Amino acid sequence: MFISESSLPLPASSFIRAAGTLTASSPAIAWCQFDQACWQETLHQQWQLPLPATLQGAVLKRKAEFLASRWLVQQQLEQWGIANFLLRNAADRSPIWPPGIQASLSHSHGWVVMAATQAPLCVGIDVEEVMTDKIARETAEMLMSPAEHALLTGLPLPFAQAATLLFSLKESVYKALWPQLHQPMEFHQAVLTALDLHHHQASLRLTHAFSPAFTQQTPLQARFWLQPDRVITLLTHPLPGQ
Repeated sequence: MFISESSLPLPASSFIRAAGTLTASSPAIAWCQFDQACWQETLHQQWQLPLPATLQGAVLKRKAEFLASRWLVQQQLEQWGIANFLLRNAADRSPIWPPGIQASLSHSHGWVVMAATQAPLCVGIDVEEVMTDKIARETAEMLMSPAEHALLTGLPLPFAQAATLLFSLKESVYKALWPQLHQPMEFHQAVLTALDLHHHQASLRLTHAFSPAFTQQTPLQARFWLQPDRVITLLTHPLPGQ
């Protein structure tokens, strides 16, 4: 999926189909592909990743996403000497990472991605399946400003892929800022200002003042990876006070 990645060892199960990591990048990035049809409840015990009581009655999709995402987190953090870590969620459903770790997690249609760092950074990562052209057209007004629409339609990309990229970038903004703000964000409260397809980089800025550290006009920088059917975005920003 990524350039210069290393494969992660796979468990003795067909549930996790492939996995890899970019440990040399900052933040470190890890990913896995899973097959929800191969999910088995016994895997939770075998991998010491118990299914929470709140998910006992959940649909197969949610159970599979939980197992795959927790497996990936455990594999990545073990490389940093944090063994047998079980990712749990706070009351607001945000992930509770180990002290000194800033990280983000996302899953979509059989894929999980995570980004983690020990540096003082806000981190937000997102993976999205490319939306249909119909959905892209129907949601354009809600998702993008006229200036963003003009920027995206000027790119040598199918509009649906460009719209998915914008959606994913704004999801990464939200995920990166939530641990600092604990405030909901609207799509138009961050705007895409530039996009470099050659270097896979994007620039955004806030259009709303959320806090003294995240004011209107705060610039944000992101990276992205495009595939025909999938988009991954990663946004990092210095932690306030750093």
